[in-house]
Amino acid sequence: MKQVPSRKRTIPLVCLLLLLLILLALWELLSRLGRIDVLFFSRPTLIWEECLRMVGSGVLWRHLSITLQEAALGLLYGALFGSLVGLLLGFGEKTVPYLMPILVGLNSIPKLALAPLFILWFGIGLLSKVLMASFMVFFLFSFNLYAGYRSVDIELLRTMRLLGANHLQTIRHVVWPSCLPWFLASLRSGLGLSLSGAIVGELIGASRGLGWLINDAAGRYDLTRVLTCVFVIIGIMMLLDTLVRLLERHLLKWRPNSNGMV
Repeated sequence: MKQVPSRKRTIPLVCLLLLLLILLALWELLSRLGRIDVLFFSRPTLIWEECLRMVGSGVLWRHLSITLQEAALGLLYGALFGSLVGLLLGFGEKTVPYLMPILVGLNSIPKLALAPLFILWFGIGLLSKVLMASFMVFFLFSFNLYAGYRSVDIELLRTMRLLGANHLQTIRHVVWPSCLPWFLASLRSGLGLSLSGAIVGELIGASRGLGWLINDAAGRYDLTRVLTCVFVIIGIMMLLDTLVRLLERHLLKWRPNSNGMV
């Protein structure tokens, strides 16, 4: 019986890999036949060779490590302060009519438009990229954690008060378990947003990182290197998303539908 969920997860993965292989093979074939201009779209074998060269020379890891550091710190700070704000809004319902419009207004600011400002204010170093990544994910965690708090069963809160539980005990045993699915959903979305924020900051102004590498390659019209960096980003996001899904399945195994989570 336990093999059924595993088989259900394996079959879509195999189908996805087959589809990707077919698309890459078709891309390679059309480019070799001249149906696709290699100058503008490159081809899979050239991208693979470029990736091996970048790995062998250490260029890829040197720039990738900077971008991952910026994205990780941005996600950490954005998730931490965003979650705190969301929970504080939940506990302080009277402040919601005053603070929520401010948060909504700040969230409506185009994030990409802030990148040049952050570069001017904080320079082209690590700080501006971390702040950009943090700003990208802050509101996601704030709104989701607030929604998670509002989903808490009010009867459970009343029961905890009747039992004499303090705020910390209530948060630990009732509020946080109810907010955990919202937090993990925010984490999955926040991974991509924080990485995007770091790369956008590097595209605007940086001396290293994947964004700088893409900008430099585009300036030299090296489309193969640009696409190599793009595929590296896609691969990293797929890997990180898989890790978060495994964490999600482990932490939420107490839920009735946790075994069927994708």
